Amino acid sequence: MKDDESNAIYDNLDRDIFFTTIIKDNKGRPDFDDTAKCMVWEENRTRYYMDSNWRVLVDYSKNVREVFDTLMKHAELPEQKEQVKLVWDHYLKEEIIPNFSPLDLTKVQYYWGNFPYNELSWPEKPYLSHPPKKRNTWKYDPFLDRKKYESLYFKSIGDKELKSYPEGDGQKVTMKVPVTIEVDPIYDETNLRRVLMDNVQEVMEMAEQKRAEMEKEGYLFRKEQPKDERPRSWYETGLRYLGHYRLYKCERWEYHKVEEAFSKGWEKKKARPIEKETFMKKVKKELPFLPW
Repeated sequence: MKDDESNAIYDNLDRDIFFTTIIKDNKGRPDFDDTAKCMVWEENRTRYYMDSNWRVLVDYSKNVREVFDTLMKHAELPEQKEQVKLVWDHYLKEEIIPNFSPLDLTKVQYYWGNFPYNELSWPEKPYLSHPPKKRNTWKYDPFLDRKKYESLYFKSIGDKELKSYPEGDGQKVTMKVPVTIEVDPIYDETNLRRVLMDNVQEVMEMAEQKRAEMEKEGYLFRKEQPKDERPRSWYETGLRYLGHYRLYKCERWEYHKVEEAFSKGWEKKKARPIEKETFMKKVKKELPFLPW
């Protein structure tokens, strides 16, 4: 990246653009977990240097967490640790909670303990600059995004009518509908699973009825189920787009130069180029959190 946007320079093509040193499995393919962690680490690292507002929030979270960890480290006795927690709770209530929106507060707390933000070397160091043995110790759930979407808490209701977006007028599709079910709170997990399975048909009927009502109101829905893509492809494709994005958007190469670099990499079985038309069409979908 150039100027004052970032201290990161992506001058090591194998490491920062092609990501060639990802661990390989016994079939010679990129290891699933290492690929997922690399993508999450590097996409967020790029966002950190490109999105100044987000960077402020992340820095605050990391700095506050560092203060707490330092205090706990120097508190040797159990009563000292309890005192630190009391002081910390007071600080949260008086200084942090009143000064953040509920959404930003949730983000700050999320960055305290989740990969990659909780690693001391992020975002300064590239993921692949760490040895494989070290990377294997880091914990990340590759299915986290899917689990968030499938959570019953996660809402996905689109637009009722056309709205203006940066890329033009459009209407977001609705992916889920709200339905109400009655659950006995004293059920244990086994009983609740049985009840839900026994009533799947009823729940689907309620969902179909709600969908019909919302369609009459103007909401749009998908016409078919999404393809059950292998999770591996989410991260491998994401890294390809991230490599192109870094050269084109961050390093400000002309796109034909980007294609040339990837073509040379492809000759050595390192990376496959993406045509400019395809890249421009799909980059926002593949890298939704990066500024464009």
